[in-house]
Amino acid sequence: MIVLMTIAAVFLPVLGISPLIQDYLVHFLIFLMCSGFVGLIINNKVVLYTSFGCAGVLALFLKNASNITLKDPELNQNEKISIAHLNLSVITGMEDVMKLVSDSTIEIISVQEYTPDWATILPTITEKYLPYRYEDVRVDLYGKAIFSRTPLLNNRLGENKSEPLLISEIVKGNTKFTLVSAYIAPALDNLSRSIAGKQFEELERLISQHPANYIVLGEFNQVYWAHDIINLRDKTKLLNSRRNVSPASLKMPYDHIFYSPQLECHTFGELTDNEGNHTGCKAVLQVARDNNPRQ
Repeated sequence: MIVLMTIAAVFLPVLGISPLIQDYLVHFLIFLMCSGFVGLIINNKVVLYTSFGCAGVLALFLKNASNITLKDPELNQNEKISIAHLNLSVITGMEDVMKLVSDSTIEIISVQEYTPDWATILPTITEKYLPYRYEDVRVDLYGKAIFSRTPLLNNRLGENKSEPLLISEIVKGNTKFTLVSAYIAPALDNLSRSIAGKQFEELERLISQHPANYIVLGEFNQVYWAHDIINLRDKTKLLNSRRNVSPASLKMPYDHIFYSPQLECHTFGELTDNEGNHTGCKAVLQVARDNNPRQ
């Protein structure tokens, strides 16, 4: 039974089983490890070897979907960019926004679920610290905005105007970075899965046209080991900035920051409010020392 459960867990995307099950693969991994220790205590070699063997397979699967580097790369002299993603729908107090906006170490903030109410408040708050912005104000979930300390260039929306990607560029030194803010529809039924699939296809086409120095961030409404995200990363060679998730919470993060192989992630962190609720994430990316794409 443990072997069958592990096979189902690793191949969940292929089998198309509910994404709700995918969210708990980390917790299933902990169960396998506990099961292995139980087998050790009761001297049951079948349970011992099966549990630890399946735990190893699942751990490799989850690690391969995350940032595969075991430690942060060293800072180099190449251009760097510090960026944060914030989901405004989970913000409960303006002090959390002010703290993030006034943080001098963050150069760019991408916000999502940017509604007309936020559009009347946020530009006033960010004007002093992040004077440059590109907005797509909407009353639905797809409203987005990018606020920056550096001028934003070539601002545009993706091809799908109903659920658009927000695209902008910045230039630091002689290096151009392309920022893509994406909100992917939650894949809850056949219709929403079809919509999400089309959004992933548009994202893939966009990155394939100009693959260098891309930073893709936003709400993907899937864990990073989900089939759609793994498939996108396989086709575009995007790398994941997040190395792990905390099993202490049953709520897995759906917000991600991906980047092209010419870059490397120096640091990554989660954003939380005063009550410890997850509100977003942030990362510092730099051009790789040798600038050789890593896959």
